[in-house]
Amino acid sequence: MPVIESVTLGNNTKIPIFGLATWGWSESAPESISQSVKDAIDLGYRFFDVSPGKMEEEVGEAIADKIKEGAVKREELYLVGKLSDPKAFHKADLMKEALLTTMRRLNVAYLDLYVIDCPEGSLISGDDFVDTWYEMEKFVDNFLVKSIGVSNFNHDLLKHLMNGARFLPVTNQLECPPSYTQRAVRDFCREKRVFITAYNITASSTLIEEPLIVELATKYKKTPEEILLRYQIDMGHIALAQLQSKSRMKNYLEIFKFTLTKSDLSALEKLDRRTKAYV
Repeated sequence: MPVIESVTLGNNTKIPIFGLATWGWSESAPESISQSVKDAIDLGYRFFDVSPGKMEEEVGEAIADKIKEGAVKREELYLVGKLSDPKAFHKADLMKEALLTTMRRLNVAYLDLYVIDCPEGSLISGDDFVDTWYEMEKFVDNFLVKSIGVSNFNHDLLKHLMNGARFLPVTNQLECPPSYTQRAVRDFCREKRVFITAYNITASSTLIEEPLIVELATKYKKTPEEILLRYQIDMGHIALAQLQSKSRMKNYLEIFKFTLTKSDLSALEKLDRRTKAYV
């Protein structure tokens, strides 16, 4: 069973460089969600980015079962929750309730990372996301979460957030495939040691048939998806994949058996069309 490497974040905590996001998983059969989590743990996955909602309960039950049978320890897992509850948005008095609900559903005493899912939530609630951040810092103070981060923040929003913050975001979750590299925010995050966590790595599958991607897949004897995932790892990013089937989870671990050359990375960067795939 391969061991997925970890990197050290800006607050000196560690995070695996590759994990699974439950966003988009089928909720039609709760038992399939539970089985997918169990399969992932058996294959060596330890990092789960869990979407808010009832799915959290199935994920939590699966984790509890694997811990009980001795397959994994809680401290070996990296669990991420999201502040995106429609009722909470970014209102301070509802944020803690949203966090505790996630923790209760996952059946854990703490989260490894809690993320502001999207800055637009503050526009709906009428609150500045900086005030949201200050409340999240209290979650760290009270040992409810180990780290806090953001998602879909550009460099201007990050600058605004960091002004006066006690804790900097450890990560910024972004859509940043080769066709939408977001260089400005990427460079700013590197400067501030905020790790990029890449999602939607295939640009909603629009890159699967891109000639260069197909050519590289042939060269390395991998799938286009594996090339795009390896691109994120070789760019120094953390990567999330929306995998629910055991066979695909197993296949994706092949990315740790090769690396892309600098010239191939450079060629991939030239695919940048500044076009966002996920809206």
